[in-house]
Amino acid sequence: MADLNSIQTLLLDGDGVLWRSDEPIPGLNELFRVLEERNINWALLTNNATRAAQHYVDKFEKFGIRASVENIFTSTGVTAAYLREHFDEGAGVYIIGEIGLAETLRGAGFDVFSGEEMPEKPIAAVVVAMDRSLTYRKLDIATRLIRDGAAFIGTNPDKTIPTPYGLSPGSGTMQAALIASTDVEPIIIGKPQTAIFEAAMQHFNACPETTFMVGDRLETDILGAVRAGIGSILVLTGASTREMIAQQDYAPDYVYESIKELAEALNNYHG
Repeated sequence: MADLNSIQTLLLDGDGVLWRSDEPIPGLNELFRVLEERNINWALLTNNATRAAQHYVDKFEKFGIRASVENIFTSTGVTAAYLREHFDEGAGVYIIGEIGLAETLRGAGFDVFSGEEMPEKPIAAVVVAMDRSLTYRKLDIATRLIRDGAAFIGTNPDKTIPTPYGLSPGSGTMQAALIASTDVEPIIIGKPQTAIFEAAMQHFNACPETTFMVGDRLETDILGAVRAGIGSILVLTGASTREMIAQQDYAPDYVYESIKELAEALNNYHG
């Protein structure tokens, strides 16, 4: 088992780990105090495709934690990097998603279309994330475009998202509708794929042996960490439960009730 005492870089999920919606999960400030005291690098790795990186910087500051966009790695940012690698600048992209996705892809140089009007130019890719204004018409347009040959890309596979009221539909729910209507499986960019882990580790010049991921989802955070060859920590404040671990053919290195318990453990390991 990987050793907590070896941590030099900590990768953190947001929803269900650090906060629920706009409410911090108890232990948030204690955890970041330990990270600062022990000089541990940290990054937020979020599959949430509804917000741009600056939103999270502002959110951390609201909670009294200093952050910069260099600490933030979003599935939208990694999706933009993937599109730049595979399509020409200015290519048409139709999105099912929200403002954070649209802003990020436009900033990366793509001609972004959304809404309930069929795009007036050829579309290279349909990018699907969570969309709280999803309609039948949007699904209809995306279905036609994918069936006509546009690439089908999912920012992340999360079927649900944690909220203060319980689990609500996520990006994977929207993608599932299009899988059913197109018979095409999407290319998934965010966790559990390794691109977002690799981007953060490259930024910090981090070694797999000294890097851990903290998440609340076995099928994204923990599986992604396993695939990336880094340590993994599951906290039980979000989507996955202790009972679910036995149902998988992989497991986290450590399980804690919350980041408060994790902060105490890190402090004890270094104390």
